[in-house]
Amino acid sequence: MATEKSVVWRDQSVFLNNTMYIGRVSQASCDIRRKTTNVGGLGGVGNVEVPTGKVEPIKAQLNFNSLSVADIRQLTRNDGYVELRMTGTVRVLDTDTGTRTVGGASTRIKGWVLNPPTPTYSDDPQPYNIEISVLFIEVADQSGTALLIDIPNGIIEPSGDSGSYGVTITI
Repeated sequence: MATEKSVVWRDQSVFLNNTMYIGRVSQASCDIRRKTTNVGGLGGVGNVEVPTGKVEPIKAQLNFNSLSVADIRQLTRNDGYVELRMTGTVRVLDTDTGTRTVGGASTRIKGWVLNPPTPTYSDDPQPYNIEISVLFIEVADQSGTALLIDIPNGIIEPSGDSGSYGVTITI
């Protein structure tokens, strides 16, 4: 029987331009998609999308519970360029051995805010979702870098050079 495991994140922190946001950011996420090319023919029954070794434009989302004027300054200064760092402690629950803390992890994102906020004057909370055009992203833990995409320098780690190989078929 397979061991049941679940991953629990704790002690999350968000730093925006090296300013810690406590209880203000409810969620941060990023969507990364690889560029692909369609390959088919040669008697195959269909096409398949094969990665080219590059990525589509990366977008990150940062969900604020509420905004202040200081937040607007942070998000719009320097032409909207932001540096975002998210950290947390990850805990793996193993039903055979009990709870084991694996350690911490962090994600760094650098890019431009695409939708600068303006305040909403209301008695209600002002949630706002920031969209960031990502220039750099790194996911790391104590073991090292798990994922690194540095678009200006053309670096993707782990590198697989998936788009640099070809196949020759001789009939």
